[in-house]
Amino acid sequence: MMDPSSSDSVLNPGDVDYEFESNEVPEPLSVVDDELVPKVGMTFTTLEDAGKFYRNYAKAAGFSTRVRCINRKGNEIKNQLITCSREGKWKSKISPTEKTNPTAGLNCPTRIYIHTLKDVGAWIISKVVLDHSHPCCPSKAEMLKQHRELSMSIRRTIENNDEAGIRPSKTYQSFVAAAEGHRELNFIEKDVRNYITREVRNVSEQEDAKEFGKYLLRMKEKNPNFFFELELEEDQSIKLAFWADARSRAAFEYFGDVISFDTTYNTNRYNLVCGSFVGVNHHGQSTLLGCSLMKNEEIDSFKWLFQCWLRCMGGNAPKGFLTDQCASMKRAVEACMPTTVHRWCIWHIMKKIPSKLNGYKGHVDIEQQMSHVVWNSHSKDSFDRNWKDFLVNFGLADNKWLSDMYEDRHIWVPIYLNHHFWAGMRSTQRSESMHSFFNKYITRNSSLIQFVKQYDNCLRSREQAERESDAADFHTVIPCATKSSIEAQFQDAYTHAKFREVQAQFRGKANCITRLKNSALGYSVYEVGEQVSSSIFDKFAVTYDSVAAEVKCQCLLFESRGILCRHALSVLSFEQVSQVSPRYILERWSKKVKRRHTHIKSSHDEPLMEPRSKRFDQLVFRSQNICEFASESEELTAILHRAYDNVMAEMEALKGKRKGTSSLSHEDANLESVNELQSPPRIRTRGRPKNRLGSKLEKQIANATKKKKTKVLSEVNVMFFKFCYIQINLFDAASVAHSSCSQYQGEVINYQFRVPAAGDNSLGV
Repeated sequence: MMDPSSSDSVLNPGDVDYEFESNEVPEPLSVVDDELVPKVGMTFTTLEDAGKFYRNYAKAAGFSTRVRCINRKGNEIKNQLITCSREGKWKSKISPTEKTNPTAGLNCPTRIYIHTLKDVGAWIISKVVLDHSHPCCPSKAEMLKQHRELSMSIRRTIENNDEAGIRPSKTYQSFVAAAEGHRELNFIEKDVRNYITREVRNVSEQEDAKEFGKYLLRMKEKNPNFFFELELEEDQSIKLAFWADARSRAAFEYFGDVISFDTTYNTNRYNLVCGSFVGVNHHGQSTLLGCSLMKNEEIDSFKWLFQCWLRCMGGNAPKGFLTDQCASMKRAVEACMPTTVHRWCIWHIMKKIPSKLNGYKGHVDIEQQMSHVVWNSHSKDSFDRNWKDFLVNFGLADNKWLSDMYEDRHIWVPIYLNHHFWAGMRSTQRSESMHSFFNKYITRNSSLIQFVKQYDNCLRSREQAERESDAADFHTVIPCATKSSIEAQFQDAYTHAKFREVQAQFRGKANCITRLKNSALGYSVYEVGEQVSSSIFDKFAVTYDSVAAEVKCQCLLFESRGILCRHALSVLSFEQVSQVSPRYILERWSKKVKRRHTHIKSSHDEPLMEPRSKRFDQLVFRSQNICEFASESEELTAILHRAYDNVMAEMEALKGKRKGTSSLSHEDANLESVNELQSPPRIRTRGRPKNRLGSKLEKQIANATKKKKTKVLSEVNVMFFKFCYIQINLFDAASVAHSSCSQYQGEVINYQFRVPAAGDNSLGV
């Protein structure tokens, strides 16, 4: 039997924690190798080596350790006491009748005492106690927090998955699947979640605004065409922010004719309102043309934002601007873009009908009739007549909401707006789809730097979708559905997405009946009847000028969407026209145009990894090709294994020579104006308050309970304020020491900021 003073592996029968598997067979006791057992007189080169040695022994014996106390002389450590983690005994201040928390403290005496040898410069174990006051189980040691570890590979995978929006549970399950079981992992799912919370997303509110400012500067450094501007409060906190990358600014040249702008909430911990400018590209896909964060939705805020966006886009206002029904936005658009046609989102307006009219008898019929009037009026005069008849029939002439909506009909009713080009947009749905993308990956507790990372991801996803569609247009062809040479004309010019819209109109032509009403001097007027159901025909007036080769339809589909309608195609077929005029083949939907923005990559911030993580990623990237090549045969695999063994031995020898040395890296530059940025205070949002208004009885009960706790809380508050006072003094002393000791290596980069005018607290590049 081994001497219990030299090993902890031999336990009394009563101290053994038997773990029973199937059939109740007890697990055999593991014997700790004598080389792992700490003994008095053992010496180590560094204190870290001594601590690592004791941790390895603890894992083999079935317990965990902690540093109990450290004695210093100045900044130098003289000795250290390491004990079992179950040393001491903690007693909760909460009564067990109210809540019981698990405790590990059992006054375990196990410990080692290490002190330094002055002359030698080494560390020696001077005292060892191996007896425990509790049973130890080596098979359960891997579940102890100290012995759970996330390797570099695991950490990098967690970071990448978190940025990609993969949930921690899915990330952990992927590790389990790769290891072929939970038992093969030396960590649990909680470790994955804790790493994300404490390391990946751990950005304090004090540092958040500074990191956000540094992000903007890094993007400006990578591409000078990156644009940003900040509006600051007097305390240097962020009030308004706008930014757009170089690709978005270049894309505006081609897709900036019609813009959808919308705001959303719950995207960051400060309740800043997120606003996005969205256009439509040549594939009919949404493309981001700028992003903003606002402290409020007042008129001045929108004015500042729209003026900033116009400066970013070279002062060129869009032809059409689509927003939600917001009075502040409306006045800001009128002030900043007077020549732009402003349109309200019709989807939001129609969605309000039930809430506005459900107090009337027969409100369901009212909603249906109003929808019919809005969508099926094919001229302004017909809409005015149908609207007045609708009000009279249902007795709604005195309804204020309907009266106000009629006064603003020019800004939301389709027939008043369809003579303008809208690229197929009637609602802010495209902006909302961008916001839904954000909401998949961020929450109301997300930091600003997390938000901009996901904005970068959104930019990259939009860029990739456009690249894939461009490649499909280049390599493939959609066959024509008819023998029409006009269809072939669009097939050759338009992108796949837009050509499919043209084909839908060709298929709809089969439901149209064309009748010539009159013709004179090459100018003809047709009536095209379209069968929309078994017994309903809609009639549309279509004119054709054979001299000018011009066709116009009452439905205004070409004017609003840039696609020839089935009624016009029916007339062209009746006139036996083989080729349409080039004016009907819009360059905007063309796949043959070489667009400048396609040669610009969307801005994406490279993660600020520590040097070791960068080296690790580079090594993994290079080793993948080697492993793939070696896996082709057993012989190649054996060669790679031998090479690995040789390299590993050489690296361990080199590491042994350099033991005890360390390196420290700093940021290359520090910008004073960015470091002065302050995170905005948390803003109270609109909507239902977090705490509902309670009844009188509930308030009386709450007040009575509060009085009982007043005496106890007052004592706790005194202790709390004393603690805060000590912490603040320590923090101030540490910050002074840090600022006086900070050194930056490398070239300092100076950025030129726009000089603010008097009373202007904005910051921009």
